[in-house]
Amino acid sequence: MMQEQDLHELAELVSDGAPILSLYLNVDPHGRAGDEHKLSLRKLLAQASDHGAAPADVARVERFFEHEYTRQGRGVACFSFQARDFWRPYKLLVPVEDFVFIGLRPYIKPLSDIWDNYDRFGVIMVDREGARVFVYQLGALEDSAGTLGAEVKRHKQGGWAAQKLQRREDGEAKHNFKDAAAFADEYLRQRKVGRVILSGTAINVAQFRDLLPRPLQDKIIGEISLDMSASPADVWDHAYEVTQAAQRTQEAQLLDQVITLVHKGGTGAIGLADTLAALQQGRIHQLLVDKNLHAPGQQCQECQAVIVERPANCPYCGGDLRAVTDAVNLAVHRAVENGLKVSVIEHNDQLATVGGIAAVLRY
Repeated sequence: MMQEQDLHELAELVSDGAPILSLYLNVDPHGRAGDEHKLSLRKLLAQASDHGAAPADVARVERFFEHEYTRQGRGVACFSFQARDFWRPYKLLVPVEDFVFIGLRPYIKPLSDIWDNYDRFGVIMVDREGARVFVYQLGALEDSAGTLGAEVKRHKQGGWAAQKLQRREDGEAKHNFKDAAAFADEYLRQRKVGRVILSGTAINVAQFRDLLPRPLQDKIIGEISLDMSASPADVWDHAYEVTQAAQRTQEAQLLDQVITLVHKGGTGAIGLADTLAALQQGRIHQLLVDKNLHAPGQQCQECQAVIVERPANCPYCGGDLRAVTDAVNLAVHRAVENGLKVSVIEHNDQLATVGGIAAVLRY
């Protein structure tokens, strides 16, 4: 499974001349039947060859899919730079769109998006007798545990005695909820989980949620309803859909705040030129970028500034400028290198109206 250091390794890789091949392939069995991905792979590699990819890099990707790849997960990302004997394939448990890129640096925007959206999160499955807790990272099950309290039965017969017995059973269920809430809170805090999804019946989830500490309640992004015996894979499939919806909502809200800040003269930037300037000045806190945004630009050979204007020399240090095919990809690289949060957004009309890129600024 991909680790954070892998993303940083790719962000720091740069060629001094030979091209680097970056390829993303959708192999999601839910949306792509049979060997349909093989046809898409051939088209991508043909595009790569047409755009100057080294034959050795194209051959390395072909060899991987023909002899090494076992169809697992929903997406694949490959990075080949055979001029330096560099090869990194990643099987992803989230889908990606087919894409190929040839440049002096790997194309990492899709991976940055995956890391941002599907970093460590938890799912708590709860019923009247206990809870199961799952922790996923980038779609893979990282850890799981559970707690089981006293058996609780729902009595159907009527009468005063049955009502008294039912009150006792309800009390035991509440005690189980409390124990499960304390267990889940400690378990998820130890694993530094930032987002949580609850699973269970509406009644059970509502009672359990009220017993959670406020900090854990604030991390809940949605609910699902699965049987307690559901497999970790089934839990992930349903949680994935909730996570996607929550991420889209959060990004739309944040983008609206940024645009409002800019119009009021506050700490925000919109448009490629202004965002790149803020990046060079070290003012960016979070970057928001359209996944389909690409733009040529220039990069300074001295201070590494990325610009889209065409001055004779770098406006920051006076250094020599070199043309680059995708200034947006370079901006994402620099943001990742500097430890900034990057949100790659799709299908957002509001972002398109401000140039496809925006940023929350520190000051």
